[in-house]
Amino acid sequence: MPKVGRFNYEKSTNPAKKLMVKVNNRTIHFGARSMGHFRDKTGIWKSKNHGDAERRKAFRARMGGVKKKDGSRAASDPNSPAYHAMRVLW
Repeated sequence: MPKVGRFNYEKSTNPAKKLMVKVNNRTIHFGARSMGHFRDKTGIWKSKNHGDAERRKAFRARMGGVKKKDGSRAASDPNSPAYHAMRVLW
């Protein structure tokens, strides 16, 4: 189980997602398996790394604008899949 920062990541049991992490007794699945990503910091899905800076910039711009129901940014909440996707895959 690779550790990145303070979280331990593992391959997702959800067939549509790449990785999962437990945060506050809740399992969060993130990263669409059918898509590539900039660089997987866990090394589990390194075969899908593309390293394309333009794609990374576009993804981070899109994901940075995602908001939760309360209006706060999803990418800054550790209980959100967006948070983990931005830090581990992009």
